[in-house]
Amino acid sequence: MSEKGSTWFRGWKRWLIVYLLLLACSHFWRTLEPDTVDLESNEHSVTVNQVVGDSVLHNQPLRMVYRDTYQGEKENPPVVLLLNGSPIGTTMFPQFIDRLSRENRVIAPHFPGYEASSREIPDYSMRAYSLYMNQMLDSLNIEKVHVVGYSLGAGVGIKMSHFYPDKVASIGMISGLGVQELELLGSYHLNHAIYGGQLFFTWLLHEMVPHFGLLRDFPVHVPYARSFYDSDQRPIRKYLKEYKKPMLIQHGREDGLTPLAAAQEHHRLVPQSKLILYDGDHTIVEDKTQKLVEDINSFIQRVESGKARTYAEASRQRILESQKPFEEINFAKVEGLTLFILMLIIIISSFVSEDLACIGAGLLAARGIIGFWSATVACFLGIIIGDFAVFMIGRWLGKPAIRRAPIKWFVNEKELENSAEWFNVRGPMIIIGSRFIPGSRFPIYFSAGMIGMNFFIFAIYFLAAGAVWTPGLVGLSMLVGTELLRWFQTYQEFAILVIPAIILLLFLFVKFVLPAVTWRGRRLVVSRWRRITRWEYWPAWMIYTPLVCYIGFLWIKYGKLTAFTAANPAIRDGGFIGESKSEILQQFQKSGCVPRYITLEAELNDWEKFVTARDHILDQDWDYPVVLKPDAGQRGEGVCFSRNEEELKGHLEGKNYKLIMQKYIGGQEYGVFYYRYPSEKSGHILSITRKELPTLTGDGESTLEELILKDNDAVTMAKHHFKIHRDHLFDIPGKGEEIQLVKVGTHSRGARFSDASHLATPQLESRIDEVAQCAEGFFFGRLDVKVPSEEELNAGENLKILEVNGVTSETTSIYDSKYSFFDAQKKLMQQWRIAYEIGDQNRAKGQEVPSPIELIRKLLNYKSK
Repeated sequence: MSEKGSTWFRGWKRWLIVYLLLLACSHFWRTLEPDTVDLESNEHSVTVNQVVGDSVLHNQPLRMVYRDTYQGEKENPPVVLLLNGSPIGTTMFPQFIDRLSRENRVIAPHFPGYEASSREIPDYSMRAYSLYMNQMLDSLNIEKVHVVGYSLGAGVGIKMSHFYPDKVASIGMISGLGVQELELLGSYHLNHAIYGGQLFFTWLLHEMVPHFGLLRDFPVHVPYARSFYDSDQRPIRKYLKEYKKPMLIQHGREDGLTPLAAAQEHHRLVPQSKLILYDGDHTIVEDKTQKLVEDINSFIQRVESGKARTYAEASRQRILESQKPFEEINFAKVEGLTLFILMLIIIISSFVSEDLACIGAGLLAARGIIGFWSATVACFLGIIIGDFAVFMIGRWLGKPAIRRAPIKWFVNEKELENSAEWFNVRGPMIIIGSRFIPGSRFPIYFSAGMIGMNFFIFAIYFLAAGAVWTPGLVGLSMLVGTELLRWFQTYQEFAILVIPAIILLLFLFVKFVLPAVTWRGRRLVVSRWRRITRWEYWPAWMIYTPLVCYIGFLWIKYGKLTAFTAANPAIRDGGFIGESKSEILQQFQKSGCVPRYITLEAELNDWEKFVTARDHILDQDWDYPVVLKPDAGQRGEGVCFSRNEEELKGHLEGKNYKLIMQKYIGGQEYGVFYYRYPSEKSGHILSITRKELPTLTGDGESTLEELILKDNDAVTMAKHHFKIHRDHLFDIPGKGEEIQLVKVGTHSRGARFSDASHLATPQLESRIDEVAQCAEGFFFGRLDVKVPSEEELNAGENLKILEVNGVTSETTSIYDSKYSFFDAQKKLMQQWRIAYEIGDQNRAKGQEVPSPIELIRKLLNYKSK
């Protein structure tokens, strides 16, 4: 990273910290605010139980505040339950309540979640509010009310009439929402998507902005958004058809929020209802207060006197009209600011579901509310903004994340680069295919950004697919109408259930069935099957899980989780992780068994490392090949052989860590696992592993790839060998030519391990003990050695130590194919028991051990390098 970029990054992090601190302080400040506010003189409160769906949660009380006002002189006036809309609440009604209470007792509750009532509730739906209203009326011993509902409150009133019909004498709807088909986009699923987006952005405003409570009473708040998101208007049509008592519907002719068509549809569904229209919009409750109250009073008086029309008294013609099915209504096409707002709603809804937004826009166009191209442009803009944002989030957050722990432990950056090339080649198929699979676009576009796909290539594919898909889906919605929504919902449910099964079947087909058609495929199936069925090729977490449980037992037994790190005081943390190989080898120098090596420091650049290495080879008269390995490495990672200067230079490029360059030693390699208790004068050999680097012999006819697949041992790790020899796979080795498949004696990199513990002799054990005690404080670990012959190993002669590993080294003889998984676990547990025993004895002598937190921190630091 450049100095300028680094400075910017540090500045960006500082601002992030400032923001997070402010946000934390804001949330703390808000916790100090009371859940409820003080009551005014005409306000009262009752205790009700919380509600979720159709259930009342007993013994979970909350406070509900209400206004109870009557200014008349009647002894038993009619009781009006005045239900407010959202988000304004009862603050919209002062003059209305004042006038209405002159002839009626007006009870105006603060819905839970709003105003002075308890703010935090689990359910804000109209159904939940109807249950709260029923509890309040029971607490006040009120048996019957005239419900007057404004906007969302009208929906609550309709729900009350269905669930508590004996308590509702009549219903008044002022600018009332009702049937689903005439609410917003007309579909529950489409509206739910919009309400979901509205809730998300409202939540972000209130929860992710450090406002210190200043937005508590802002009109657009989370309870308002939750009320619409939690509510289901689909049953309202049925409830209206079942309603048999008097109803008054009051509506503004210019209402832009709840269309006049909704009031007319409610009037049609309830044949006994009376519809009164006013010159005005959604705020007629404020603008036409006097006229609305006069009409309500007249209506209530007629209900009280038994003169108001009920269903039984409705005309035959009105009843027949109410029984007809709903017909789509052609609305006047919106223009100007209203068109802009509607397009903005479509754009926002596309962030939640692109397909539902397109279908909803098509339905609006079919009704004539919006033009086809306006609907298409709004959908396309929403898709562009949303999906490009997903791509860029993947680019900005995903790519840096894979370079950091813990993600870098599981995701290889090189593999991501290969995926980017694959994505670039198959991009059109993937992006176009994602248009037909609900839920697939986010992960695909995020992944495209994360793997570093070329932005302009992505844009071309994406825009081409969107330009075809968007007008097609909007146009189809216009032609087919609501039937397409039903098809889409069915397909979506089908896709969610079946597509994973199809993907699994395709995976099995591609991985096992399809390859079996060819000889090469069948051999790769054999390779895959062996790696599945042979435990030594299983993932590390599967192999070591039982061992981790056993280490937990040892932790309890010895009272210290990290006691094992005291097994080797000569090595940092006993050789747990990140220990320096060169420092360890230095301690064994006086044994005379360490081959010549030099270190190439991390501070040197690539050229300086190359010059240092080249000059040393020339000065010391070394022959190629030479071995390069990380000074702190695990399981053969980063080990490579340089056969000439060109390869040496290439292998040193990009290595920004300390390296060891070692003179290559010929002979047979063995892993000798050694241990000695501090109380003993001499040590023991726990196991010996013979390491064989597999070779193949050419026949003059087969390619290297074919030779690998033919060999019964090499085929097991065929994919690994293909990767190592990718530049020579299609070369044809000469007859009798020997090809060395593996150059590193590591099981995970293709070397074959066999148990050679039978080669342990008193002479070898004595020599290994002598070598080990050259390093004062070394008691436990594996010495990787080379000897010219087996006989010399038996005699303990001509040993050359390639590497010494500490407490986390394995007794690698377990990878002999003759051992079962349980045999291996037994051997590993024995090894760790010895490590804890030695560590416990060294602790008793004063050897300090790190805390578990320190050890974890070191592990994370090592993994992040």
